[in-house]
Amino acid sequence: MPAKIILNPYSNRWGAKERAPEVRRILEELNYDFEWVETEGSGHGVALAREAAAQGFDPIVAAGGDGAISEVVNGLVGDGNVARATLGVIPLGSANDYAYQLGIPIRDLTWACRLLVEAKHVRTLDLGRANQHVFMNDFIVGLGAIANMEAAKIQRIHGETRYVLGAMKAILKAKWPTVGFRWDEGVMEKRPILMSYISIGYRTGGVYFLSPYARQDDGLLDFLVADARSRLGVFKLLPKTMKGTHIHEPGVYYHQCARVAIESDDPLLMLVDGEIKTDFPMTVDVRVLPGAIRVISGETPGPRPEVG
Repeated sequence: MPAKIILNPYSNRWGAKERAPEVRRILEELNYDFEWVETEGSGHGVALAREAAAQGFDPIVAAGGDGAISEVVNGLVGDGNVARATLGVIPLGSANDYAYQLGIPIRDLTWACRLLVEAKHVRTLDLGRANQHVFMNDFIVGLGAIANMEAAKIQRIHGETRYVLGAMKAILKAKWPTVGFRWDEGVMEKRPILMSYISIGYRTGGVYFLSPYARQDDGLLDFLVADARSRLGVFKLLPKTMKGTHIHEPGVYYHQCARVAIESDDPLLMLVDGEIKTDFPMTVDVRVLPGAIRVISGETPGPRPEVG
């Protein structure tokens, strides 16, 4: 059976739609056997991936950004704990954090397609689940979620710069939520927080290494909380997140665990794999799904900073 390719044409502000003919041409030149389908709105990728898995397609390929990949992953996993097909990735988003971590070239489309076609490297990786949302990279409340919402409002700037500007805007206008945490054998009582970051991966927003020690196949969540601080304090902390050295700063707590329970006094704006969720819960249960998905990858993961 051929591969099923699910394109999100809106990824990177319709940039994926513009590059779709190029992708198809490259794959046809490589004699790749595939069927092509495009999403028509938010959540459609979940339904298309679920249908493709039920029909026996393998691999099922997400073409787009991290949000597009996340929809496909949610369709492959559903209410279970294991994906029902191998995942392929064609990076057509703005940050392409997941592809970067997989070692898939994010600026060389021909090479990325060749890695998919050859499928020499297939990794078994973890996923996470936050309430009903499955994530393959990260789950954020607080500053990171607000920054992404602000970045989405920026129209004329693309790529990683948009996320940096979104963070700047969020710092100037955000109100910090009051949140408590319980994880494995740890407890943090409710307090105002700048953000909480729970991840499988180690890069987000194209430039931030919020969980620099994370491994995608270690069966653990990497869990970070940063206490609320003055806006000047946030501006001082932000550049350190690009090097991973923020984890050594006062008021920043970093743990590895299998499960985190979150309870908030405020409805939580949640960012899951780069996409804002609109359910605004006050309690969230986050857990790791070890070895839940097989992914066609590059030979080695993308580099990360040496934090020490």
